[in-house]
Amino acid sequence: MLEALERYYREQGILSTAFSCSRQDDCKGDCPTFTGPKSAFVSPGYERRDLPRLLFLSLDSGGGSPNAGDRLPEAVRREEMEFSVLSLRGKEKSWHWYRTHELAWYILRRFDADIDLKNVKGYFAHTNSAKCSMNKTGNDLADERLFLNCRPYLSGELSVLCPDILVTQGQWGKSAITEIYGSGESVQNDAYASRIDIDNRPVFWLHTSHPGRFGDFNRQRSGGQGWEKYADMIHEFGSACGWPKTTPLSE
Repeated sequence: MLEALERYYREQGILSTAFSCSRQDDCKGDCPTFTGPKSAFVSPGYERRDLPRLLFLSLDSGGGSPNAGDRLPEAVRREEMEFSVLSLRGKEKSWHWYRTHELAWYILRRFDADIDLKNVKGYFAHTNSAKCSMNKTGNDLADERLFLNCRPYLSGELSVLCPDILVTQGQWGKSAITEIYGSGESVQNDAYASRIDIDNRPVFWLHTSHPGRFGDFNRQRSGGQGWEKYADMIHEFGSACGWPKTTPLSE
């Protein structure tokens, strides 16, 4: 999968070491801290499909290494797999990444009882709606033009990543998915859960507020059984779709 992802990025001109996107000058503007595209993070377990493939689609990366080699698929995987999410506890600026791991754990432990917060990084993938970064102070949101200019690349990227479960974090991810695949079919009449089809495959789409929007995000995280409810819905959805058999959570 990493080879296919790198090949796709290269063909589209958005591989970090072969950046030839025709929109890059528009995106960069007069931003002195602009860095080029960063690959999706794809864990080994996601690539092998040890569990249902859980993909997060967020906003922009917030920050990108000035070294293009650090933003290649293999390098991004290596960096994330060597990092300990437990070190992020209580760090407000890193709340997004900690809460992403936490939601992944809630979802995937329904398929494997041995999953914990520390090792869940080995079983999910994560990509951004905007591939490049303006490296704004405090990881502030990139300008609108980056999201709009990157949107044509998303459907091809999702075809390579082939998710079973898609979690959008924030409105840019939601609007991109709606534009490409439609709003889908509501699951259990829930406002945040839908079924969409990607390349003629059923995908469970869960939309969340961005974790940086603490109030909205935490209301969804804890209200009405919170993530436990969505984990149950996803497990039921997967059973109906015939996802690979996995070790269920002990009752």
